[in-house]
Amino acid sequence: MKPTEATIRQLLERYYQGTTTRDEERRLKAYFAQDDVSPTLAAEREMFRYLAHEARQTPPLPQGLEERLARSIDRRAAEDSRRPRAKTLRRPRLWRWAAGIAASLLLASAIGLHLYTQHGAAPRDTFDDPKLAYAEARRALGLFDATFDKGEQQVEEARKAAREVHKKLAKYRIITNP
Repeated sequence: MKPTEATIRQLLERYYQGTTTRDEERRLKAYFAQDDVSPTLAAEREMFRYLAHEARQTPPLPQGLEERLARSIDRRAAEDSRRPRAKTLRRPRLWRWAAGIAASLLLASAIGLHLYTQHGAAPRDTFDDPKLAYAEARRALGLFDATFDKGEQQVEEARKAAREVHKKLAKYRIITNP
């Protein structure tokens, strides 16, 4: 079933806000990949086609880059092996960490005291109707859940990329634990 222009416009609005799911983004890409697109959406069609084209492109690597990198890595590894390693002191790092926590607690306490004295001890309700408050809370939590899921997917993609980089670094013996 071909989506209507109104449906596509709604998806585009959510796409620009960053709230679309992967499936909805695939639907947009598929819609703009076809030739039968509404003339009012021509600019978006060109943008999606350009993005699809750029995603398929692989930039060419300069000749000899891998060899130069390997030589540079080997040279730096040799320099590092000749340098004596300094012992690291854990106490200053521990004190900085503890001071950061103490400062955060002090700041949170100051903000809480300010809000308590500013607005009084008893918080006021923002909704008079409990059903309306419940519906609004469900809507907000649903939005949070969708955004959180998208963030989790991006974190997983970043982890995969980090694992690939880690493997390549281990290949050139920059790091020892792959």
